[in-house]
Amino acid sequence: MTISISWSAPILPSISLAGIPLGMHVEDFERAIKQYVIDDKAGLYKFTDSPVLLMMKSFDSDGCGGYGFFVHDVDLTNWQLYYDRPDHPGVETRALHVLVREWKIYAIKTWLYESVAQGYKPVSSYQGKLPEGIGLGDLVRDLSPYTELEFDSSEEWFYTDEKYGGLEVCGYGSDLSDDPDQIITSLTVIAGGS
Repeated sequence: MTISISWSAPILPSISLAGIPLGMHVEDFERAIKQYVIDDKAGLYKFTDSPVLLMMKSFDSDGCGGYGFFVHDVDLTNWQLYYDRPDHPGVETRALHVLVREWKIYAIKTWLYESVAQGYKPVSSYQGKLPEGIGLGDLVRDLSPYTELEFDSSEEWFYTDEKYGGLEVCGYGSDLSDDPDQIITSLTVIAGGS
């Protein structure tokens, strides 16, 4: 299976994120990402339109685990806007995770790793959008006209309804009734609905 991994590919609930399809076997994914290696020894990758990413992977004997891609240049996080040092625990470096069960991709998650000043949009974090033109850095409530959002207080994220497709949306970890102006900080494509 040949795929093109892109930092601006559309986000398709229940189907794909970054051009990576759900259900893809690990062997096929490993073959696909070889074309994006820029330093194999250091674990550095660069997808189409992405910044340089550091990849780490971990699996158990049952084929559960996955691949974590982290922004390599910590200055892209804009840590200086809110923190006094780049290694502050609040600095987010997670960019993209490909989660695997039984050697097949079951979820793909992207994070808003950039700290952005109010009114600004991310320019380095994942740029792909949902079919409605909504992505990282937009308001969670912007999805309300298209899907019913159910807040899971234990996980602190929203699920879209079954009709919309499998998508988890993270804001600030609170219900929209408590904080209606929260921005989307991560999006996860999963199989099925809520």
